[in-house]
Amino acid sequence: MKNCTIWATTLFMAACLFVSCETTDKMTASMQKASDKITEKGQEMSDKNRVKIDESRAAIAKSKEEISPEQEYYIGREVAAKILGNYKLYQNTKATEYVNEICTAITSSSDMPDIYNGYHVGILDSTEINAISTPGGHIFVTRGLLKCASSEDELAAVIAHEVGHIQLKHAVKSIKTSRLNEAALSVVDAASSIVTGSAYQKGLGDAADELMTTLSTTGYSKNQEFEADAKAASLMGDAGYNPEALRSMLEALKEREKTEKSGMVKTHPSASTRLFQARGYIRNAAYGTKDWGEDKRSARFASIKSSL
Repeated sequence: MKNCTIWATTLFMAACLFVSCETTDKMTASMQKASDKITEKGQEMSDKNRVKIDESRAAIAKSKEEISPEQEYYIGREVAAKILGNYKLYQNTKATEYVNEICTAITSSSDMPDIYNGYHVGILDSTEINAISTPGGHIFVTRGLLKCASSEDELAAVIAHEVGHIQLKHAVKSIKTSRLNEAALSVVDAASSIVTGSAYQKGLGDAADELMTTLSTTGYSKNQEFEADAKAASLMGDAGYNPEALRSMLEALKEREKTEKSGMVKTHPSASTRLFQARGYIRNAAYGTKDWGEDKRSARFASIKSSL
């Protein structure tokens, strides 16, 4: 009986040992499989992180690149095409030639008389009071703005303001800011992926889309608008236009702001704010005595305005 008990105990222990060995083998195999998966996943994440880091470096390098005059023009042309997707050109050859003549008078006396493919002014068939410029020399003024102006000098003030944006390269600076933002988000994206393995949504479009958003919704910064006004006063004085017309145009816009809800009201600082800032610029530009020849311009302005 004692021997039977010993034999049974031995068989039980052997069975347990067999089961334990089989279980251990399965556990080892499972652990190895899991380890392989972890290694594979780690390699995959490492590759992704490496790609993101390379993308981040490329974005930083891009943000440092200079934008050539040719690139400015083509970006501006694309933005102009987007603008003309929202507005129709006003079909008035005489008026279009007239605004381009004013622009030529302003730019020819400036320190940037020639740019890649020149300056071009178009009239938008809209009752909005607005003016828009794109990089590379594209300028648009609305029919509503032409009707709002009471003299050629006031119209010249608006065109000079837009020329100011172009010559001060405000659009180019906006593009560079977007590129810097994109580079910063790319760095965050790479860091986020390395730390958490998650993706970070950049949400940035190309330069033309970003610029179109700036022009149509938020507008340039206040400082850039003030800079463009200062440049406009200087350009007007150099071209023989009376810089005081910038003040009278802003005063007219101030009155229209009471009822207008779109156009310049949406994308520019208030006319009151601009007037406060512009007084000094106008005083400096108008310093001294010049024969502004306003009488000669009154007749042709009246002729154009009657054709609108």
